[in-house]
Amino acid sequence: MTGTTYVLTHPGYRAVKVGYVSGKSKRLEYLARRGWKPYRHLVVTTGALARQVEQATLFEIRFRLYVPPYLTDAQLVHGGRTETSSLALVSASQVWDIVCEQAGLIHLNPTVGRGRWLRVPPPHRRRKGDTQPYSTVARVMARIKRIPEKKG
Repeated sequence: MTGTTYVLTHPGYRAVKVGYVSGKSKRLEYLARRGWKPYRHLVVTTGALARQVEQATLFEIRFRLYVPPYLTDAQLVHGGRTETSSLALVSASQVWDIVCEQAGLIHLNPTVGRGRWLRVPPPHRRRKGDTQPYSTVARVMARIKRIPEKKG
């Protein structure tokens, strides 16, 4: 199953929304019927990865750019108000740039899929299991180098 991280805008509310859907969810169609216009979307391999991209994007918007949630529960009765931001504070293209940046960081991170994405301890606090295990090729090459060469 694939997942999709999306960015939507609502001209009436002057709002931008970032979110994710898994598989063949009808959420995007539901939001479109309520006036949300698709800006862009990113298809990734799993729904969990799409959620990670969404959460990392929301973290950047809330805690790096200091943009608060915009809409209320009364305005978004279908849920998802915490994923909205005012277009006066952040544009849809800025949100999309953050989505792409976070997707790249998560996708290139060696700990993706192990539950510890984007968390690297400082070098003086390394612990067993913090580094990625060697690949099969690296293990075979190391084993070959350890075997003493036979003379003659």
